[in-house]
Order: sequence, then C-alpha cells, then structure tokens
Amino acid sequence: MSLLSIMKPLAATALALALAPDVAQAQAVDPHLALFQSTCVENDGQASAAMAKLDAAGWDVLPAEMMGADAPFENMQARMLFAGDGIQIAMTGDMTEGLGTLTDGGELYLAVCAVGVAPGDYAAVDGAVADWLGMTPNAEMSSGELRGYPYTIEGGRKVAIASDLGEDALLELAAGDDMRIVMTGDSDGVIMVMYMRPQPR
Repeated sequence: MSLLSIMKPLAATALALALAPDVAQAQAVDPHLALFQSTCVENDGQASAAMAKLDAAGWDVLPAEMMGADAPFENMQARMLFAGDGIQIAMTGDMTEGLGTLTDGGELYLAVCAVGVAPGDYAAVDGAVADWLGMTPNAEMSSGELRGYPYTIEGGRKVAIASDLGEDALLELAAGDDMRIVMTGDSDGVIMVMYMRPQPR
C-alpha cells in the first residue's frame, strides 16, 4: 500500500463530513502545524496520549466503521472537529510499509499519528513543516502530491536522512528507535501531515 493511498479513504470521509448540512460549528482552531505538533509530535506518536488530548479538547469520535474496509491503519482511532466552514480530523494507528531505500523493500512497522484539514492550503502547510524541520523534502520519498521528511534524532536535534541511504543502513536506523518520518500530502483537497515512528512488532 502506498502512503498516498492511505490518505484516500480519509479524504473521502473528511470531505463528506465537511459538506454535511446543519452541523454545529466549532470555534476557530490553531494553525495546522501547531495542531500536528501538539497532538502528534509532543506525544511522539503515542496513540493513547494523542487521542486523550483531543478528547479533552472536545473533539468527536469518528468510528472506524465509517471507513469500512478502506480503514487505512490497524488499531485505528480517529477524531474530528468542525471548524468554521471546514473540518479537522486526526487519526492514529499502526501500519506496515515497505520503505527500504525510502520507496521499496525492507518493510517497517510504524506507529502513525496524522492530522488533516479541509479545506486547506497545501503549499503553506508543507512550507511550514519544512521550515520547522529545517529540511527540504527527501527526493526518494516525495512526489507532486506527497512529500517526505525522514530524520533521526541526535542529541535532541533533527538530522535529515539522505535520499541515497542504503536499505541496510536505513533499517538499522529504524531498529535503533532514533528514526522519525514526517509526511505531508494533499489528497483530494484534504491537507494531511503524518508522524511515523518505527517500532517493533
């Protein structure tokens, strides 16, 4: 399963909810990057902590059954919040992805925490993520509608992983619990930011 395909069912659900009539509107929300940082990054992608934070803030539970067989993650939990003329959505779960040299081979098991907004400005969100990380998108993990920022944490600093890193070296980094991946994407108008943390099965 490609990372972009993960976002497709989420996009369809979010857009359907955003267009639903007679929905009570919530208060204005913080910028998308700030929400991602406080929900996913500060909790290092831990699902229970991320969902508890949103529950305390009054987000609504989005049942996994709403996505049926298209649910993108194992152990998926999701929340949503209507804001202004749109919707914010957050998800946690686990997935197996064949990253290898960041595109194929060498499967990793990943804990994922993602936040999305519709409508949104993908260029603005991706630019804010790049500025925050101090990185440019990894060429081997990016396409026109999906950009990846893999990095290691060294002495509290985020250090970008080179695009040409070999598969064995990449898997060794993942096994050491120092590797994180941030992805941004625009899936049918839903602007997503995902935080991925390799973990043992």
